Amino acid sequence: MIIFMTGGVRSGKSSFALEIAEKQVLENGVIHYIATSRRTDAEMEARIQRHIEERQMRGKVYVTHEKNTHIEELAVHFQKNDVVVLDCLTGLVTEEFFSGIEKGVERWKDLSFRQQLLNRFFRTFEALQRLPIPVIVVTNELFEDIIPNDESTIAYMKLIGQLHQKIVALCDQAYLVEAGLPLIKKEVAYE
Repeated sequence: MIIFMTGGVRSGKSSFALEIAEKQVLENGVIHYIATSRRTDAEMEARIQRHIEERQMRGKVYVTHEKNTHIEELAVHFQKNDVVVLDCLTGLVTEEFFSGIEKGVERWKDLSFRQQLLNRFFRTFEALQRLPIPVIVVTNELFEDIIPNDESTIAYMKLIGQLHQKIVALCDQAYLVEAGLPLIKKEVAYE
């Protein structure tokens, strides 16, 4: 089961994701928190540490996985009573889409690379959807701002948009979170 959450930066979507995870986790289960942000500087280090401490104070068992590429490798850690929170999809896509750029390699320019990346992400989310546990995917809403005019950002946003649509098609629930208020956009009814 996939639960999709999108919203603007600092909209409250991560806090809402944790609330849902804590309601969904079963006895003796843990919440696997997949953090896709990379530790880049002292400010980010402090932010990550603050988030870890906040999760520890919530009264549930959290296992934090700092993984900013190939999250599918983590599936071996998930058990039947667990819940997974991926925070966030846009961070994951950024890491993989722009991989190599610091070395002057701009793979993102290659259409076949972008298509392969999209296909691999989609296969990953299809596999996550088949897991017998809830998987909560947190992502940023990027499409309510000024449309950029640089080629890399346009290609990145197109990939994110395609991926969002594919995941929402798979998911059981989809939320848009604005100012801390979750708005249900999709809910699959089971009989």
